Amino acid sequence: MGLYKRVLEELSRKSREQKFALFSAIFKPRLEDRILDIGASGRTFPPYTFEDFYPYPEQIVGAGIALEDVKAAKRIYPRSRYVTCDGCDLPFPDKSFEIVFSNAVLEHVVGAGRQEKFAREVMRVGKSWFVTTPNYWFPFESHSYLLFYQFLPLGLQRRYHQLFGKLADGRAQDIELLSATRLQRLFPSSSIARLRVTFWPETLVAYFARASRVRQRFP
Repeated sequence: MGLYKRVLEELSRKSREQKFALFSAIFKPRLEDRILDIGASGRTFPPYTFEDFYPYPEQIVGAGIALEDVKAAKRIYPRSRYVTCDGCDLPFPDKSFEIVFSNAVLEHVVGAGRQEKFAREVMRVGKSWFVTTPNYWFPFESHSYLLFYQFLPLGLQRRYHQLFGKLADGRAQDIELLSATRLQRLFPSSSIARLRVTFWPETLVAYFARASRVRQRFP
């Protein structure tokens, strides 16, 4: 299954490049922008993290829920700053960041009402935001590398992974994927982009650019 995994990783790389290109097209990065990256991690797969991509890393504040990930990110990206916190309870004042960026974190926020809390916190601390998540309706689940994984109840997901996950070399994780409709409900003032590198959109993006940024870009 090594070839299978390599193909999926290559698709993932292309998808990440596509997301970052869309971010740049929307926001036109500026030196003065203060950015919050929710989901800081020291695990690299260039261009994987926001720090690999963003031209002004000293303006990034990375937030991660796991202390070991935050410590690893500090070692790899010393020009950025990092905090350990829960994305559902961010320790920042209202509208304290020009942009909140979050790549493939929302689907890991599981539990009753937690995705709603996460979305509210993103919109509270950010003047603008860019939140990506895998598309529920794409048949291959990107964390397990298994077909139709997300459509099964949690108990069957774990059994499915026990049987076939080692072949795909994916990690068993509790996830809650979102459809475009669900993502729009969480971020009602956002535009929803559907990005694809295969036959069907693999990624959904909820983004919002405040009016002053739009006017500056399109006078």
